[in-house]
Amino acid sequence: MDRKGESRVIQFKNMKTTIIASIASFIVGLSIGSTCLAQESKPEYTIKEDQPPTGTRIRHNRLEMSEIALNQPYHKLSDRERAKVHSWWEAIPEGDEPPFPIKGLKPIYAGILKAQEVLAVEGKLILIATVDTNGEVVQVKAIGSPSQEMTEFAASLVGTTKFKPAVCSGKPCKMDFPLEFDFVIKL
Repeated sequence: MDRKGESRVIQFKNMKTTIIASIASFIVGLSIGSTCLAQESKPEYTIKEDQPPTGTRIRHNRLEMSEIALNQPYHKLSDRERAKVHSWWEAIPEGDEPPFPIKGLKPIYAGILKAQEVLAVEGKLILIATVDTNGEVVQVKAIGSPSQEMTEFAASLVGTTKFKPAVCSGKPCKMDFPLEFDFVIKL
């Protein structure tokens, strides 16, 4: 391939990454707007379909997480839910707190579910987001990948999410935040 062809490939890849990041930011923006209202309501443990299937008025669950409220920030989680979040790390000393999405997990999971509708991938994706002392994601690492597009989208989505920073010995500290997705296509 000549230099001109190489240049087009690089530009296309950059444009594709920019588009993926833009879509992720848009979905986070939409989710944040709807989540602001949801935070005043009771904890939600499911994400339902946007529209019910033809022939019914029942919206089915697209995601069910029975252990942690999806629409709650860390400070509104119950002691049991916080203990479950703490179990995602090997050890968090008493009194310390992990980073956690300010708007809860729902905007992340809702965005991933929307991407899954389009990409229809199967497999496991583990993301490790490094959250700094200001609650900003400074790096996202992917372990395993069902597809490059899903990995780029999920990393962009998580990378644009604002977090409550971790607390170590009473002060904000830098810490990793793990997210695991297991994509299965049901017929």
